[in-house]
Amino acid sequence: METKIEEKKLYTLIKKAVDEALRDNLKKIKLSMIPCCDDEEIKEIKSIFGSPAKYKNQKCTARKL
Repeated sequence: METKIEEKKLYTLIKKAVDEALRDNLKKIKLSMIPCCDDEEIKEIKSIFGSPAKYKNQKCTARKL
């Protein structure tokens, strides 16, 4: 079975696939670079900012990774 596809359309499909793969890999790399924190650091953060419930009703916007 043979499928015919225009060169421009093929280029666009490949470009889209590569872009998607790169975005996924960059997200994984960025997430893996976030340092872990131990219990002592979590206590320090909670003492500064309080409980997460305190911020429950606040609107926030997520930044792109």
